[in-house]
Amino acid sequence: MDAITAFDLTKEYGGKAVLAGLNLQVPQGEAFGCIGKRGCGKTTLIRLLSGLARPTSGECTVLGLSPIHEPKRLHGVVGTVLDSARLYTGMTLWENLRFFAGLHGLDDNDTLERSSLLLHKLDIWEGRDLPVEQLPTGVLRRASLARALIHSPKILLVDEPSGGLDQETAQGIQRMLAYAAEEEGTSLFLCSSNMGYAQRFCQNFAILKDGSLLAKGDLESLRDGAGVCFRAQLRLAEDCPGPVGFRFVDGFWEKELESEKDMPKIIAQAVEEGLSLYEARIVHPTLEEIFNAWSEGRRKKVNAVETDERSEDDILYEEGEPLPEGDDREEEFFRENPEDSVLGEGSVAGEEREELFQEPSGEKV
Repeated sequence: MDAITAFDLTKEYGGKAVLAGLNLQVPQGEAFGCIGKRGCGKTTLIRLLSGLARPTSGECTVLGLSPIHEPKRLHGVVGTVLDSARLYTGMTLWENLRFFAGLHGLDDNDTLERSSLLLHKLDIWEGRDLPVEQLPTGVLRRASLARALIHSPKILLVDEPSGGLDQETAQGIQRMLAYAAEEEGTSLFLCSSNMGYAQRFCQNFAILKDGSLLAKGDLESLRDGAGVCFRAQLRLAEDCPGPVGFRFVDGFWEKELESEKDMPKIIAQAVEEGLSLYEARIVHPTLEEIFNAWSEGRRKKVNAVETDERSEDDILYEEGEPLPEGDDREEEFFRENPEDSVLGEGSVAGEEREELFQEPSGEKV
């Protein structure tokens, strides 16, 4: 069984396509990166997979479960981290975790053990007794991850795990994600515009542009498909002329390679020419370079369609309507269009939403 499937998945807001006929299969047991620039449909995909939005057409599943038809079972095995913390004000961090643990059926002992583990792993133990509205942004983001992991989900859906965070916080979240994947066997689905972060963490990737899938695979297959080359770099004595066919870049003489196997020939040629060679190295293409090659049209697009150039956030609203701040934009859209969300009135998910979002007296942050 795949961790995630999407079949001809389409989502429109105001008649504008944010996702356009997306087809995707993600296996279990790995950290998978869905990468693309802002507005390509990543956040909408997370919302559809977690049951926070209903597709215009097509379907998707998570661990074989439909977010529309099986929301209660889905929420028992899935954790979701969006760009807002989704914790309640008027309650401490510890009280929030205890509340969400109770919703997932954890008893007091399991709640204490799990909450303590997460707070220590995320280095936010000292803030456990503070009201969440007093917590700084970095702590809130880590607390949001703790909330999503409180019930030991089988799969974790994460939107922009490093977005807007300082390096220390981003690294702390990365360590926790690694622990969840390696020690607890959690499958990870990360949506990110930070290519460097995704490359350090994920094994396989899907490249999105304008709501469509351009390519899918591991770094090597994406590199080969994009036609991005390795680069040979030679550091020579300052008075040495550069080898024929090389260019000087940041202290090195550089040339593209068709294959890593060509490097010994490059070194042998430099020695034969009597060059004073201090260092030779192969530079591998980065995920960002590979992504740019695909997204800039240097390769044939897969399943690409023409879409509106406005961002994913902008097209939630018609022209001339004011845009609320931050995450409230989509929340307001769904309040005004309840039929668009699987968490609407009368559904099992709707009942769960009542329990999740109305029982505490505080407001979410």
